[in-house]
Amino acid sequence: TVASGLTNPTDATAPPGDERLFVAERAGRIRIVEDGQVVATPFLDISSSVSTSGEQGLLGIAFDRDYASTGRFFVHYTNNAGSNVIARYTVSADPNVADAGSGVTFLTVSQPRTNHNGGRIAVGPDGHVYASIGDGGKQGDPHGNGQNKNNLLGTIVRLDADTGAAPNDNP
Repeated sequence: TVASGLTNPTDATAPPGDERLFVAERAGRIRIVEDGQVVATPFLDISSSVSTSGEQGLLGIAFDRDYASTGRFFVHYTNNAGSNVIARYTVSADPNVADAGSGVTFLTVSQPRTNHNGGRIAVGPDGHVYASIGDGGKQGDPHGNGQNKNNLLGTIVRLDADTGAAPNDNP
């Protein structure tokens, strides 16, 4: 057991060089675990914007490679309309609390069902943000979304960490 008092954790990670553990909870909160204890105040609470129907929720968190200087981090969640959202936030002056008003939506992808929404998000060695977008649900991808180059369902997207746009060198 790493810590007690977490509810439906979906992801856990730490900023580079930081000993704190940041845990994403499905309902839309990011909690900090420090010295084995959950910090009482959530780092970020976007629960009013997050759907938890089916397999939806706050699906992942990733930190900028230069988090210590930029304070930027990225989240992947399902919004109340049932769409995947990739967004960037920054930390506030308090290192244990994010600036909830700093959110910038990079990408929104409509999902036809409440399952197979994907969720992993990471910052690659190239500094870009990578996120897995689910195939849209139902067992076996019956609509072939994962093979359809004309939509983002069933893909891994790569986004510029500064602008949220697809980098110019995307194949």
